[in-house]
Parts: sequence; structure tokens; C-alpha cells
Amino acid sequence: MRRNNMAWLALVLLVAATPVLASFAGTDVVVPSVGRGGGSANSNWYSTVWVHNPNGAAAQVQIFLLERLNANPSPAVYNDTIPAGDTRRWTNAVETLFGVAKFGALRVVSSAKVVVNARVYSQPAGGGDEDTTGQFFSGVPASFAVKSGQKTQILGTYQTRPTADSDYRYNFGFAETAGASVSVRVKVLDETGAQHGSKDYSLGARGVAQYAFKDEFPAISTQNARLEVEVLSGNGGVVAFGSGIANSSNDPSTFEMQFADELLG
Repeated sequence: MRRNNMAWLALVLLVAATPVLASFAGTDVVVPSVGRGGGSANSNWYSTVWVHNPNGAAAQVQIFLLERLNANPSPAVYNDTIPAGDTRRWTNAVETLFGVAKFGALRVVSSAKVVVNARVYSQPAGGGDEDTTGQFFSGVPASFAVKSGQKTQILGTYQTRPTADSDYRYNFGFAETAGASVSVRVKVLDETGAQHGSKDYSLGARGVAQYAFKDEFPAISTQNARLEVEVLSGNGGVVAFGSGIANSSNDPSTFEMQFADELLG
């Protein structure tokens, strides 16, 4: 019995000594939605990005801006070296790193595994940093993407009619991760799994897209639906996401796609 207790204590100490990170590290990581630009009620959207190097040696990092609604065969790139154990933080990352005011995604390619986080936030007209409301995006390893013949789920769909009176508005989107074109089908399923609509989309290599649910499915009124995202064809891979925004406060929340069980080992 004493041996079992000692083994259990050793396991607890090992776990306690190991850094526990909320995101998956990778050498090719995608943040599916970032940007800089105007929002509703004269607000402005910004993105703060963190890249952490948990390794014992420096990491050579390339950050690519993948513009929304474009294929991105030769995207703008920012290069950096992150020392062992260090964390970079870029406020207003899109303008700071690339000198543009655009929306899209970030691809982070590194010589060693890194952890990438982003806060995409709205700042009201005349407000300061303390007045911002934001949503969190975790960097997703490109290998986690959904590929041809695979599907995933995104929760949180809420958009009632008339849309002007809806408590929330909902957006969804995709980022292509493999550098090849892909065709995607989105189905709207209610809480029982019944289908209420579907629509097909195409993405080019490194393509990024985001859509307003009210525009894509204007006849559907729901407080609790999910989106099933299926890759129909192509050699690409897709990271999908959702975003729910409160219509009065403009406070947003993000919804990650469901990841395959085998990724957890």
C-alpha cells in the first residue's frame, strides 16, 4: 500500500511541475480570425496576439497574414526570433506587423513548437482599452483541420427574426490550412439534429472566409442550433469557427469546432 501511495504522490508532483497550457502547441498553427477595421456603432476592431516559445532553445517564427475572401498563395509575412521560454505580445497585431487594416487569419510557422493565442476585440467610439469587449481565439495546429470526407460541429448558433430585434447575431467562417482548394458544406441542425438548411462554399489555397448567419440563412430563426461543417472535396484542410455577438453591448464570444477524439491520444 505504501508503494502505491508513493507512486501516486510522484505522479501528482510530476503533473504539478509540468506547465499546463490551454492551447495546443505546434510548428504550423492557425488563428482563424483576426483583424483591424470598423465595426457597428462607429466601434473599431483590433487584435492582440501572443506567441509563446516553451522550448529550451530559440524558435525562428514566421507569421503570415491570410486575407479574408481571398486565396493567399503569397501572403505578407513577418519574421521574428523568440528566445527560449519567452513570449511575444503584439497589440493591434495586423497593423503593427503588416501595416494594413484588414480582416483574415494568421498562420504561424515555427522551427519549434509554439503556443499562439489571440484576443480580437471591439473598442467603442471615444473609448479606451478599459472599455473594450473581446473574444478569444486559440491557435489551432494545421494538422487538426478537417479534410475531405470529414465533418465537424460548431455550437452556439443564435439568430432570431426579425434580425434587428435579435439578442445576438452569429457569424461563422473557415480558414484553409494545407495550401490547396477545398469545397465545404454547412448544414444547420436544430437541438434534435433535424436539418433546417444547407449551403456549399469554396475556398482557395490558404483562403479565409467569414459569413453572417442572417445573410446565409435568412429564413431560419433559432436560439439553439449547431452547424455541421463537412469537407466535400479537394486536397485542402479547414479550421472552422463560430462567433456570437450580443447586439446591444457588442460583447462577443467564440466557438471552436469539435476536434476529433483521436487527437487527444
